[in-house]
Amino acid sequence: MKNLENIFIIGDVHGCYHTLMKLVAQLPSDAKLIFVGDLCDRGNYTKEVIEFIIQKGHKSILGNHDFYMIEHILECMAGAKVRWNEEPYMGGQATLASYGGDYDLVHKHLAFLKSLPQYIKLDRYFITHAFCMPYYKRRDDASKSHAMMVNRPSDEAKWCWDWEEGWREYEVLNIFGHDSKDEVVAGENFIGIDTGCVYGGRLTALQLHEMRFFHQERDPKDIGHL
Repeated sequence: MKNLENIFIIGDVHGCYHTLMKLVAQLPSDAKLIFVGDLCDRGNYTKEVIEFIIQKGHKSILGNHDFYMIEHILECMAGAKVRWNEEPYMGGQATLASYGGDYDLVHKHLAFLKSLPQYIKLDRYFITHAFCMPYYKRRDDASKSHAMMVNRPSDEAKWCWDWEEGWREYEVLNIFGHDSKDEVVAGENFIGIDTGCVYGGRLTALQLHEMRFFHQERDPKDIGHL
């Protein structure tokens, strides 16, 4: 596939719009971006993050927090109390605040989130939200949708019965987020790029083909009271 070097995979943004803009400024002006999901929650600017992706025509995977937003934001705007908007568990309150009651924009963004895939396959790159190498052969199996949003490399002892035998020998590279770490995590055929931006870490971009990393420290405006 041509021009893979102009594609950059972006880790979990979680509403950290100002951090994202600083990271994007490090990249080529014509860079094509693919987000690994968890665009929303915890950070102050979910609305701006999603609108940026829509307006620029970038791509994203569906993350578990994006799924929670789809499931709960409308009922919570109507006053419901669920785990999603109970702080600090999922960070839904920050997402609600970012929209300020704008139902029209919420509906637009929900339609976008509902359209997102659970994976994108480019050449040998298998891009997902969570760690999905052990589900690669069943990536289109709807019964594995939840696992593909929440699985972590450290879950092997817990879920080994459900993981495909021989997944370490698959000749694809799984690039994913979800599993927040201080640094990029690399394994036999996977790379985790959630470097904990929303928790005070950094937002990471990975350039395909060149396999070069770009990092941006979290902007303080993205977290806390506005």
